[in-house]
Amino acid sequence: MFCCGAVTVLIAMATAGVGDAAVFRNAQQGELLSAANAKFALDLYRRHTSPADKNIFMSPLSISVALAMTYQGARNQTASQMREVLHFADVEDQHLHQTFADILSALNDTGRAHVTLYMANRLFGDKSKEFLDQFLQAALDYYGAALQPVDFR
Repeated sequence: MFCCGAVTVLIAMATAGVGDAAVFRNAQQGELLSAANAKFALDLYRRHTSPADKNIFMSPLSISVALAMTYQGARNQTASQMREVLHFADVEDQHLHQTFADILSALNDTGRAHVTLYMANRLFGDKSKEFLDQFLQAALDYYGAALQPVDFR
């Protein structure tokens, strides 16, 4: 049996605060990103489930956030492909990461809900590579994610 309840809860989380000006600094971009996250969530479940699945649990919002962190460093064809898959086409690039930060802030705000959600974000990069300071700072500012150097060899 497919776990429909998880889909509903996670899509609701992905669309948290739609139209709520108190959540988003830019309500219009918030609505567009919430819609993009919901489309991505449905695509993800369609692609990774089948009638034979007994139960499945994944967090499309967590996956979307992780990919958005890497998207900020993507360029050219990679950025275009990520934008398409993540349904970011309608969201203005200059608002995308701040709007994700708004969603994460609302979800982690213990005063807004009867449930506490903890999300941890981290970037892992090969310790032999250099990363742009602008990329690293944006990851910290918008996602609270520091880079952890790792030896992938």
